[in-house]
Amino acid sequence: MGVERGLEGLRNVLEGMRFPVTRDAVVNAALDAEADEEMVSALRAMPAAEFNEANEILRAVPLPETEPDSHTEAARVRERDQDA
Repeated sequence: MGVERGLEGLRNVLEGMRFPVTRDAVVNAALDAEADEEMVSALRAMPAAEFNEANEILRAVPLPETEPDSHTEAARVRERDQDA
């Protein structure tokens, strides 16, 4: 199914990593975790550098804190019920 979207999902990807890591290692970890294209693209846009801690990566990646409400299953059910 993949990881959550946004920074929370990225935190989950980074949780099991041993630092320092390269950008490519983080991208590969996200791909292995079945991250969405938004996260993978944001990670690929980071500088090709070595990162010493998760916070460096979290600050470098322009992702929303969490998935927008409109993308959650509960929000889709509410929208469908309102349209009915």
